[in-house]
Amino acid sequence: MRILLPNIVSSITSIDSFNQQVYASINKNYKTIVIDASNLAFITPLGMISLVLGIQNLNRYMKVYLDLEHCEIVSYLERLNFFEYLPEGVFCNCSLEEYKSRNRNDTSSILLEILPLRNDDDLECMTDSILKIFSENNFSSKITNNIINITTELGTNIYNHSEGNGFVTIQLYKSSNKIRIGLADDGVGIINRFKVKADETDTQHDILKKAFMVNESTRESSGGLGLNTMRKNSFSDNFKESRILLKTGNNIYNILTKDIQIFKTTSIYPGTYYDFCIEIA
Repeated sequence: MRILLPNIVSSITSIDSFNQQVYASINKNYKTIVIDASNLAFITPLGMISLVLGIQNLNRYMKVYLDLEHCEIVSYLERLNFFEYLPEGVFCNCSLEEYKSRNRNDTSSILLEILPLRNDDDLECMTDSILKIFSENNFSSKITNNIINITTELGTNIYNHSEGNGFVTIQLYKSSNKIRIGLADDGVGIINRFKVKADETDTQHDILKKAFMVNESTRESSGGLGLNTMRKNSFSDNFKESRILLKTGNNIYNILTKDIQIFKTTSIYPGTYYDFCIEIA
């Protein structure tokens, strides 16, 4: 079986398309699968996280190979530590030694490389990176604190409640003053976490609205900020524009200032995927 990646993996819908193929392959009990990246020319940090999670999950059930022959962006993948979290023996048609041994330019002023979220130390590393990015680019403390509040709430939820593997990555695009934040895990998902608080008649959409529009949190007993406060921070007056897309359960959702709308109905598979694009005012 072969999964051919498209030319561009940037939107959460293209990530969703890849994940559908991953979990369909698991259900069909293939013995071997090849992820073909020969056409791949552009990928967002969240796209890389989805590939890491997808390959890790496939590797539990079958032999997985990542075909990077003719891939134009191997150096960018290596730059974000993409290869660090893949299983051994997954590569074919590519020698990574030249990329691993090369001298890197320091991009820590605009980029948080793919970082696993497993404990408080990882969360502290994420916060330190955010402080470095925003202080070195002369953003205000209010903007920095908003971003830290957003990522801290979601990052803590991932390692405390997802029951799966989770990662974060952040990139600042200085030319457009935009911040891309990607967080994802392959755990039980928000819907299952909040079902215990839901009425029997609540749909998945209803459950999410209660999670994001009411002052509740999966960790409120420990003083958590809550998903509602996270949402408010995402639409701060310090930001010119915010777009948040979320994949969980069987839908992709558009999180808005005063509502949560279904963006697209899709298939169910494990995990929660957040795609933030924030433009600074």
